[in-house]
Amino acid sequence: MEIRGVTKSLVEYLRTQIITGNLPPGQKLNEIRLSSDLGVSRPPLREAFRILEHDRLVASIPRKGTYVTGISPEDLQEVYEAREMIECYAIDLLEAKNITDLPQMASALAKASRLSIPSHVDSHEMLLYRETFADYHIKLVESAGNSRISHFYQTISSSLARYEYMHFSMPEAARRSLEEHQQILNLIRTADYHQAKECLRSHLAYTTQFPKGILTEG
Repeated sequence: MEIRGVTKSLVEYLRTQIITGNLPPGQKLNEIRLSSDLGVSRPPLREAFRILEHDRLVASIPRKGTYVTGISPEDLQEVYEAREMIECYAIDLLEAKNITDLPQMASALAKASRLSIPSHVDSHEMLLYRETFADYHIKLVESAGNSRISHFYQTISSSLARYEYMHFSMPEAARRSLEEHQQILNLIRTADYHQAKECLRSHLAYTTQFPKGILTEG
């Protein structure tokens, strides 16, 4: 149990460092150095690497070591294609079940609307800010009531977070996201599921623009 607790803490710490870019793409994760710097033994650190590799945040290369995975316009496209497929199908399931009342989505939207935009230099606050907005989309998928689809969505969440973090560094991102989140929710409430999906697609396309621009220029 103690090792599991240490591993969980290491996964959360390293995931945060990767999402915020403090551990940049291509960075080698030196097991000995990290073990010393973080004051942990190597077995839970190796297990943390295994979990992060499953999340596609790191890659272990035989006889070379473990590295932070890269990000690219191509990977961004793949991740968001998967995201659009899942979220749009979630709306299809809401329609099939005639669900229009979505209190969890409404609660996530209200929580996000109360936030103040954090300083871009405060990576921890920016991460929490992103997570609050991302929770709206998580609640959309969960509201469809299919645990396997929710699990599938979870498998891309860490990769998705890296690009979302970049998106929310754009000043107008939060305001527009709030407006579009409200519009999607209103359309579902009035059972206009088709238009809700169209708005969702437009919203997701918008959220890729800034990260794609940064990656293309880089």
